[in-house]
Amino acid sequence: MSEKALSAGDSPYITSSKIRNYITLTKPRLLYSVLFSAVLGFVLPQYSAINVIPLFYLLLGTGLTGGGAHALNQWMEQVPDSKMNRTKGRPLPMGRLSRNEALLFGVIISITGITTLWLALNALTAALGLITLISYILVYTPLKQKTIANTWFGGITGALPPVMGWTAARGQLDWEVVPIFALLYFWQLPHFFAIAWMYRDDYQKSGFKMLSLVDQTGKRTAIQMLLNAILMIASSLAVFMIGQGGLFYLTGAIFLGLGYIGVITLFFSESSIENARKVFLSSIIYLPVLITIIILEQFFY
Repeated sequence: MSEKALSAGDSPYITSSKIRNYITLTKPRLLYSVLFSAVLGFVLPQYSAINVIPLFYLLLGTGLTGGGAHALNQWMEQVPDSKMNRTKGRPLPMGRLSRNEALLFGVIISITGITTLWLALNALTAALGLITLISYILVYTPLKQKTIANTWFGGITGALPPVMGWTAARGQLDWEVVPIFALLYFWQLPHFFAIAWMYRDDYQKSGFKMLSLVDQTGKRTAIQMLLNAILMIASSLAVFMIGQGGLFYLTGAIFLGLGYIGVITLFFSESSIENARKVFLSSIIYLPVLITIIILEQFFY
């Protein structure tokens, strides 16, 4: 039997290896942060015991929708992914799944996720899920090949999960969700600017348009990091000011924010890959810790 016939991408059988490749398509680590922020949005407007049943459906529907979006993103970006060291080991570039398998998987779980949000929760949450999916696939993904502004547009998509959590809990949109939306939006930008600087060569090979590719010194990137980190801190303070966090949260938000600014200042003074990695690591510490503080405070204070 030929090697091609034996390849996982062409096999008609569902094996444990193929299941792992399907799971990889959903980008589990990124999906974890999406689900975590959706839980934050769900918890914030609650003033009594949390109803775990709608929370379960929120996590299920959001997880399926987000995983589907990530799978469809990889389906669309198979060729660029194959050129980048950080992504060439993904299932599609490696041939462990076929394009048709990835497309079918992405469409099925996306539809299932949106349907779950609609039938188990409400139409508004489902609509927000659909907007998140469409903006990721039809706006952010194509813009990566066209303009450096893709990062700012992508930030909108990434800031919608807590809004979905809010509408899942409340059944309506309220102005009080704006600070947490803004917090997630402004947090993402330094995070992705750091990634773009760390993998400048990869992005150039793939044809993606990134700020780091038109910024030889790193100063424009550093200024954008600082500006958005300051706006992120302002958003975190707004969460406290409208009563969604107490003194414990405020103390944590200030210390975490100042620490984040300090690391970005290092990148501003020396725009090295090492310092960009420090910004990236600081960002993935900042958000989960801050969200955990908010959630704990809702339960114990």
